[in-house]
Amino acid sequence: MSSNKFCEILIVGAGTSGSVVATRLAQAGFNVTLIEAGPDFGPQKENRWPSEIVDDKFVGEETDFDWGYTAKLGSKEIRYLRGKIVGGSSAINASGINWGLKNDYDEWKKLGLTNWDFDSMLPFFKKVENLKDRNYSDISRGTSGELQVSRQKAEGAYFKSFIETCKNRGYNFIDATGPDSSEGYGFVTRNSVNGKREHPSKVYLDQVRGLKNFSIIANCEVIRIIWKNKKAQAVEALHNNKRIVINTDHLILCSGSVGSPTLLQRSGIGPYELLKELDFLTSESKIIDGVGKNLQDHFGIRFSYLPSKYGMQNIDWGQSESMRIRLKEKSEDVGHNLTLSSFVGSHIKNNEELASHANRIQFVTWLVKPISVGYLKIASTNYQIDPVINFQFNNEQDIESLLFALKFAKKFISEEPIKKWIDQSSGLQNIANKKDIINWINDNLSYYYHMVGTCRMGNELDDGSVVNERGLVHGFDNMYIFDASIMPQIPRGMLNLTVFTIAEKMAKHFIEKY
Repeated sequence: MSSNKFCEILIVGAGTSGSVVATRLAQAGFNVTLIEAGPDFGPQKENRWPSEIVDDKFVGEETDFDWGYTAKLGSKEIRYLRGKIVGGSSAINASGINWGLKNDYDEWKKLGLTNWDFDSMLPFFKKVENLKDRNYSDISRGTSGELQVSRQKAEGAYFKSFIETCKNRGYNFIDATGPDSSEGYGFVTRNSVNGKREHPSKVYLDQVRGLKNFSIIANCEVIRIIWKNKKAQAVEALHNNKRIVINTDHLILCSGSVGSPTLLQRSGIGPYELLKELDFLTSESKIIDGVGKNLQDHFGIRFSYLPSKYGMQNIDWGQSESMRIRLKEKSEDVGHNLTLSSFVGSHIKNNEELASHANRIQFVTWLVKPISVGYLKIASTNYQIDPVINFQFNNEQDIESLLFALKFAKKFISEEPIKKWIDQSSGLQNIANKKDIINWINDNLSYYYHMVGTCRMGNELDDGSVVNERGLVHGFDNMYIFDASIMPQIPRGMLNLTVFTIAEKMAKHFIEKY
């Protein structure tokens, strides 16, 4: 085993959070080394990036840049995509942008995280987002940040009928991806411009490539953390089939909600029962009960309808268009717990499941405030064996919520004027009774690759937490986690913008401290 030269700051994972944190710390003058298990294709201007990363119509189901994980959802075992490339999962995902609700972050404050309410996070959301769109001119969104965000088109005749049907139901036009808690309909926003994905390598890392105090080590998988007492001293990694040790003053994990807890557990840091099960309880192990627990995601179902003869003739199937409705299951709720989105056109190129919906009117319903909570744990200390991921989707209220959304969808598409676009004898319209719909939910349920919570924030007296408000791992002086795993509760929306925001906020705190 050989050892490379010492680095001041070592960041593990070059996804969204790692790219942001590395960029900000390098710009502040720290000596930063960023490790990524997948490949790096260099500056965007050199045009070496694969088309499936650059083109926003490609999503990861058919990509080579994936860890290959599976996860248990009910009785099913389903592939769970995680990006293995500089840029991480945001380089292969569907590029959706959503703030979550103001109330989501205010709930974090109620859990004791006093510096993580919405008002504390708002400056960082605006530092990230760059949305220039006439439809949002009177809405408080970020318009000068690093990440370009655009509204997806919804200008065809089908969506005019969609909007009229919403209005007939009393729904108002809203910013359907912003922080307001209103129920209503609105446009979908994405981190892409002119069909090109705005991933973190392009947006952030290209700002610091070439700096003498910054380096990326790609194709380098971290096997374990080498630590003693309260100090993370180094990582052991596999680089180009050679084991190396990288020593550091400060270790920052940005490996995501799978990678960060997996790496801790593999290093002897985790729940007592797991370490005991793996015969890993030694003088070099540390009990932190929350590592790998509190696993949360959004759950939902994609379904489609045949167009009517009128719909087939009048929809421009070559265009990609979508809109979204925010739904409250209970009128007294603060904010929605469900969404229903509709799509038409060729918005995805390389996904076998989505290709089966081609020339159909598509819908996706999300449960964005689930109750079900799962876990992640390593099955072995061998880094080549994938962790066990179990969402434990077993809460009856979650099933009832999805049932509510599907009943809403069935009724919505049978109303004027959207009714004329859809073959009323197709899709869910053929499923009549509650038992059959619930069976259909169980057969077709999926997650949405929005995993959070497996190393959640909290104070050291909170047995379920792993890091404090500044991302410092409990019991350590120099090991941090700055990624999606630290969220204590899942926000109501796609999470990439929130991860950008967390990374910007944590980088600022780190710079101020050191």
